[in-house]
Amino acid sequence: MASAVIFSVLLASGLSVYHAAQENDRLHLTSNAADAIADDGIAFEGAAGTNILLREQALLESSLLDCGSASATVSGEIEGLADTQSSANLTVVTTASPASQGPASDNLSMLAPFGGYVDGLVDTVLHEELKGAASPLGVSYAKNETHYVHLPVRMGEMASDCDQALSDIEGAVSNTSLPECTASAVNSVIAEAEGGSSSRATGSGFQLAVDSALVGAAPCSVDVKVEVSQGGVVGPAGSFSVVLRGEEIAVFES
Repeated sequence: MASAVIFSVLLASGLSVYHAAQENDRLHLTSNAADAIADDGIAFEGAAGTNILLREQALLESSLLDCGSASATVSGEIEGLADTQSSANLTVVTTASPASQGPASDNLSMLAPFGGYVDGLVDTVLHEELKGAASPLGVSYAKNETHYVHLPVRMGEMASDCDQALSDIEGAVSNTSLPECTASAVNSVIAEAEGGSSSRATGSGFQLAVDSALVGAAPCSVDVKVEVSQGGVVGPAGSFSVVLRGEEIAVFES
C-alpha cells in the first residue's frame, strides 16, 4: 500500500515537472516568435523608409520645379507616397507626409544618415502600421510607429535665390531706358544685374544660370529664364542635383 502511494506521488510529481517543462518550452517558443516578428518589423520599417526616400530622390532630380511653387509641388508629391512590406507573419504599411517640424534624430538606425527632421530641408514624416501573428503559437503583434527622415535639399533657400535673381533682373530692366533695343544692349544690362545674383547663389553653395531672348521692340522686352541648382546632394541612390527654374517677361523703360 505504501509503495502504491509513493508511486502515485512520484507519478504526480513527474507529470507536474513534465507539464511545467512543456509550458516553459511553449513560453520560450512564443517569446522567440514575438521577438522574430519584432525584428522583422524593424527591418521592414527601414526598408519602407528607404523606398520612400528613393522615390523622393527620383522626383526631385527629374522634375521641372518652378521657383515660385517648388516647395508646394514637392510637398504634394510626398503626401501621396506609400509602401507595403510583408511576410507570412507580418505586414508593415507606411504612408508619408511632408513634415514641418519634428525631432532632430530618429531611433531607426537603418535610415541614417537621413534620419530626423532638419529645418529648411525636404523633411518627411513616416506613419507606419505593423500587424503580425504566429497563429500556431497564439502570438499577435500590432504597433504604430512614427519616424522622421529628410533629404539634404535646401529647397527654401534655392527658391528664394531664384526669385531674387528674377526680381533683380526685372528691376534692372524696368529702370533702364535703351537708346536702341538690340540684343547686345539688352545682354549688357542683364549681365550686370546677373552678377550680384550669381555671387549670392555661389555664396549659398548653389549655381545660377540666366538665359534671355528679345521678344519685342516696342516696347523693348526680354524673356528672362533663371535656373538655380544644388549639386552634389547625397541621397539613398547616390549623389544627385536639383534644379529650380523661373521665367518672366521684363520690359525696359520707355
